[in-house]
Amino acid sequence: MIRANFHTHTKASFDGYNSYNAIYSKCKQADINLIAITDHDTIDGAFGFVKWLENNNKTDLKVIIGEEVTCTDGTHIIGLFLNKFIPSDTPLNVIQHIKSQNGLVYFPHPARKDGIMQSKFYNEAIKLGDAFEVFNAKINNDFNEAAQNEIVKHPHLIPLGGSDAHYNSDILKCVCEINLDTQNLKGSLLSCNKESIQIFGYKKMSGDNNYFSSYYKVKNKLNLPQFVRKMAKFAFPLYKNFKERNTSYKLENVFNK
Repeated sequence: MIRANFHTHTKASFDGYNSYNAIYSKCKQADINLIAITDHDTIDGAFGFVKWLENNNKTDLKVIIGEEVTCTDGTHIIGLFLNKFIPSDTPLNVIQHIKSQNGLVYFPHPARKDGIMQSKFYNEAIKLGDAFEVFNAKINNDFNEAAQNEIVKHPHLIPLGGSDAHYNSDILKCVCEINLDTQNLKGSLLSCNKESIQIFGYKKMSGDNNYFSSYYKVKNKLNLPQFVRKMAKFAFPLYKNFKERNTSYKLENVFNK
């Protein structure tokens, strides 16, 4: 049985604050043995993490090279099992770029404003997809429920979940249990029994998707000097990772097939 998280960011993402060491440590804490590194618009973090694992003789965590591509219309699409960087393009072209690498097309937070369900290309794109994120620990769970209601219309899609981790403790908020062949991860994922996939997560029930909602509500009114904003952007991730360093989460079954 594989325990996996299919949506994680490193410091290579512009809004990611996970070091390689922290990712590995949190994966071990959650008994995760497969992680997809899906940085925003780069695969450098994923390849960097593979190299870090090799350099530190860590053989108990497998990595899927991924990228969360920001399409030209604002839609986010994840490519899994990639070997080359994919630049921004229309959703349909991004999908073709992923397919040209024999990668898997994974639609993250599909019901959110930057998800595939809001794209004018949705009807064409969904036919070409491989996986659908039915649980994302970062967003309000209403979006997850909308995604779960939608996937039943598209039985070719594999239901997956991810923590969409930007901070250390986020990695603990979602895990998928799937029977996969570790020697053929992509092939066995494509052919797996979808009904057997178990997704456990920590539901976010608050009314927004921001980590520091009180700040985002007043930031424009505050009109803080730029240097203060830069200091806050540097300090807050350090504070959050330190504050939540010992936090644990009680996960529940979040996807009823």
